[in-house]
Amino acid sequence: IYATVIAVTKDLPDVEGDKAYQIDTFATRVGVKRIAQGATFCLFANYVQAIMTGLLAQGGTFNMVPMIGGHLALASMLLFRFRQLNPDSMASVKRYYKHIWDLFYLEYGLYTLI
Repeated sequence: IYATVIAVTKDLPDVEGDKAYQIDTFATRVGVKRIAQGATFCLFANYVQAIMTGLLAQGGTFNMVPMIGGHLALASMLLFRFRQLNPDSMASVKRYYKHIWDLFYLEYGLYTLI
């Protein structure tokens, strides 16, 4: 999921330059707001799935605090950052894209605790 989201959002920080030089990218065709909405939806659904997996798993399968609590925290961070996104501000778009990477690396750290 992360690889797909990163691949789809990678052109967001460059959308102004791509438009200026008439470079046709997914981001210039679809728009920053719609791509960010789709990426956020995909990652949020992934977090919900991880939380539900933790809730429905037999006891002892996972360390429940990081499995459920950690994914709940990451999902909350994702929604918080998405709500801060201003698709018309490249500084805001760059922060949103960087945050996708931050979540990616935090997931690796969380994985070691599960």
